[in-house]
Amino acid sequence: MDKRKRGIALFITLMVIASIMSIIAVSFSYLEKVQNDTGETSAIIQGDLLYKNTVEVLKRFFPKGSKNQDKLELLYSTPLPLSEPKNGFYLTISCQPLMKGVPISWLDESSTQQVPEKTSLAKRVLQNVMEQYEVEEPSQLEELILKAVSSKSLENMDYRPRVKTKKGIVSREQFNRIITDYLFVSDDTKVLTIPWENYFTFTTISKQTKIDGVYLSAEFISVAFDIPIEIVQESWNPQEITLVEFLQQNGVLDPLNKNIYSKEALNAMHCETIYAYKKNQYGFNFNYIDGRSQNFEFNGQQ
Repeated sequence: MDKRKRGIALFITLMVIASIMSIIAVSFSYLEKVQNDTGETSAIIQGDLLYKNTVEVLKRFFPKGSKNQDKLELLYSTPLPLSEPKNGFYLTISCQPLMKGVPISWLDESSTQQVPEKTSLAKRVLQNVMEQYEVEEPSQLEELILKAVSSKSLENMDYRPRVKTKKGIVSREQFNRIITDYLFVSDDTKVLTIPWENYFTFTTISKQTKIDGVYLSAEFISVAFDIPIEIVQESWNPQEITLVEFLQQNGVLDPLNKNIYSKEALNAMHCETIYAYKKNQYGFNFNYIDGRSQNFEFNGQQ
């Protein structure tokens, strides 16, 4: 075989080796990805088990229909370590009042027909927030929110989902998508500076749903009762004064609507936790409302 043919044969051999090596590299990358995906899947399964155990522990701490303001005060002020010897799990959970603002789904008049004042309150809070933060296209934002809470965005679809979706805005993640849609049409980044969770609650509602009359955010009190935020932040302390007393001291003499605000602290909280799994840390969050849990979300690796 002459040098030219040997050169061609060597070139072909090198090409084949290079192709094999590239296939091997892709295969190992794929196997590594599968292993990582498997780890993530296992972490999700572990998170789901921990979530179920956590809910059972909360049911013991805060049984349905019970008054637990002392325990709620403790839980809201410091993370709570949870352990279950029988199942062998341990984690630390942090919770905050869930109903510290107005349920955003009250913007839908059909959900508040028995107490229309609920919708009036929700609209007033939304208007005040948009004015306070100088939202550039308030009508556009309000339209997007109202479509979501009334589910009108589904009216002209050519199909219907097989799984029935819950009416209204039932999670912060869902509301974030509305904000993204608004940014797409307006380029108004002011909406990103608004602490929406301090004004609104994102959860499922019923005819019995009320705002927590004890654990309210300072921001909500300010816009709902027209009291300067500086005064609320300085003076409002639910451990020292009731909401009625605080409002009276600041010139709000109208009686509280008992159909809107609860008299006692509600067993309604939003909880977040981080747990370890295979040398990594993962998180999940959920709502706990008077013996029921909802809106579980796996947050992935932290």
